[in-house]
Amino acid sequence: MTTVLITRPMEEATPTAEKLEALGHRVIIAPMIQIDPVSFEIPDEDRSLIVTSKNGARLGLANIGNKDRPIFAVGEETANQARKLGFTNVTAGPGTARQLVPILLDEGLSEKRKYTHLAGNVISYNITDVLRGEGIDADTRVTYQSRPLRSFSAGVQESLEEGEIDVALFYSPRTATTFEEAAAEYGRSDWLSKIDAVALSTRVAQNLIGPWRSVRYAIIPTEKALFSQIED
Repeated sequence: MTTVLITRPMEEATPTAEKLEALGHRVIIAPMIQIDPVSFEIPDEDRSLIVTSKNGARLGLANIGNKDRPIFAVGEETANQARKLGFTNVTAGPGTARQLVPILLDEGLSEKRKYTHLAGNVISYNITDVLRGEGIDADTRVTYQSRPLRSFSAGVQESLEEGEIDVALFYSPRTATTFEEAAAEYGRSDWLSKIDAVALSTRVAQNLIGPWRSVRYAIIPTEKALFSQIED
């Protein structure tokens, strides 16, 4: 049985843990980011909405009344989160914000769309600036705040000490960096040498610079592809 560490925020880690347990893995959760909603002004009805994460969909779309509004989502998981909230006009793009841009440009120019990106306070790829650079009306509304958690619970720390963790999963560059910073603050970067790090994408993997036993990444940025790396 493989013991897998999940570093996602708790709201996302729980369903991920259930999937991994169903596959026969033992799971330990150590959230590296805390997500908190913030109040924001609802975008005008004539603006199509961009969501680039499940948190953006979950917290950004919760108070949007018109379920027919066009939603452009990064990846199927984010799109499915929007659909769960009742939205019916959802376009699922590829797995990164950068890869979604061609779809947004095509729709923005051909349909003369205006866009609002429902985002967190930390944006790794500024999709709004890219669209504006192409002459498209786009803005950003911050719908949630994320803050790093550079500490481990006593149970997680014990598992790290005992070398019980086989694989650590990383879904974002920020969680990867925060985990390594936390281990360094404990003075125990050597913990990493006993663990295989598995990243959602090459961009996430590039932030894993510690002395890991190995670093692998999903061929395509989907959870299914990520899980396949655990089986190797």
